[in-house]
Amino acid sequence: MRIHYRLMESRDVPGVFKVDQACFSHNWTEDSYKAETNNILSNYIVAELDGEIIGFGGFWQVIDEAHITNIAVLAAYRQTGVGQNIINAMLALALEQGCVAMTLEVRADNQPAINFYLKNQFTRQGRRKDYYGTGMDGIIMWRYKLE
Repeated sequence: MRIHYRLMESRDVPGVFKVDQACFSHNWTEDSYKAETNNILSNYIVAELDGEIIGFGGFWQVIDEAHITNIAVLAAYRQTGVGQNIINAMLALALEQGCVAMTLEVRADNQPAINFYLKNQFTRQGRRKDYYGTGMDGIIMWRYKLE
């Protein structure tokens, strides 16, 4: 299995949107991802296997901080290192662009994602009440050293 990791291009939007639809209940629109390809703050990595997008991750660079927008991997490719390779590529890109920290919000009930971020040296730093809708809090996580 040879997976290629690279920056997202506009031609990737349908594949990224397909992964989004398969992974999230509060989805972005396809137009949202199209807009990301023109957003100067936006940086996305895609994981591609045999011409198909199987995962992606993105962040917005706000001055010297990288704010993760989303990371998703199709269920068939989870626990295979794809998500880890995506976050590694995102960390390297953020560091290369002068970021000193990375942050995100994750659903408080998404323990697999929380464990993934903890494994990647993120720490819990706060909570956003009802961030994902009524009764669905978001956990704020930060990583202050990107190397």
